[in-house]
Amino acid sequence: MFKSTAPVIARYSGISKVLAFRYAGPGTIFLLHSVVPDTTSYPEEFTRCPVSVLEDTLAWLKDNKVQFVSLDTALDRLATPAVDRFCVFTFDDGYADNLTHVLPIMERFGAPFTVYVTTGMITGEIDTCWWFGLAALIRSRNNLALPELGYSFDCTDAASKKQAFAAITALVESNGEALASVRTALDANGIDGRSIVRGEGLTIEQLRRLAASPLVTIGAHSVRHIRLPRVSVAEVQREMADGRAWLENIVQREVKHFAYPFGACGHREAQIAQSVGFRTSVTTQRGTLFPEHLGHLYALPREPIISKETASSLRCKIDGTYRAFHSRLGDPVAHM
Repeated sequence: MFKSTAPVIARYSGISKVLAFRYAGPGTIFLLHSVVPDTTSYPEEFTRCPVSVLEDTLAWLKDNKVQFVSLDTALDRLATPAVDRFCVFTFDDGYADNLTHVLPIMERFGAPFTVYVTTGMITGEIDTCWWFGLAALIRSRNNLALPELGYSFDCTDAASKKQAFAAITALVESNGEALASVRTALDANGIDGRSIVRGEGLTIEQLRRLAASPLVTIGAHSVRHIRLPRVSVAEVQREMADGRAWLENIVQREVKHFAYPFGACGHREAQIAQSVGFRTSVTTQRGTLFPEHLGHLYALPREPIISKETASSLRCKIDGTYRAFHSRLGDPVAHM
């Protein structure tokens, strides 16, 4: 309840407006993944945005005189700050709906956007196939047991399915043995995560069609979508360089921008991204863009667009309210 009412309180009490004097930079990068007509049947709530929410978000920003620009234009704006507020839309992973649902909407609003493509979404090499399989398994069951770990989850309605998915993915993150148990459950139920990924991800032809739009910038998002800080320097370099080269070969243009998988990064990953030749890298840190970010191009912050987005939460995002909260009234400029 607090999470849903806090933006309303911040907006109408004037708190957001006061914080904006310090925390609102001239621009905001928004983060999305998949956009679908209805998110009710998807337990993986964070990565699914309803079509109506994207449309309402664009309309609200337009009504509030926030200009839609590309990522490259945003950097130019930071170099020559103006009065006009601006925003950049980014979509992670490379879902096919970025072509079928997102592109027509963005064309209607004249809004440029960047799609950060994990090449494994197209080839099936992505490391998180189990994640897609788990979502499919939970959708199809009213309960789910992981006996090896001693856990059982109720999945009788949409809310409990989302809770189960969140709990199991958190368990996998914290317990190294949990992933094996999840994969055992997927195998037992005949669920092939790789085939699901191929159905969700762009095909090569769809990627080319998307890249052909003058509104679209194609960025890189690694090969396997792994947590880069957990692997060697050589592996990080391969994930960045190989993914970039693969994409450039398909779209026949330079791929200049990178998104860290899971937003996981540190100074090492930033240095490698720069050495590989990217112009920028984006994180999942909260915050708006300031001219000072020109000195932190490999740690640009983004604000997520969620399935329950409202005018109040959008106001708090462009005002920097979430950055103020997450930083405990610390540095307005989010960086490493």
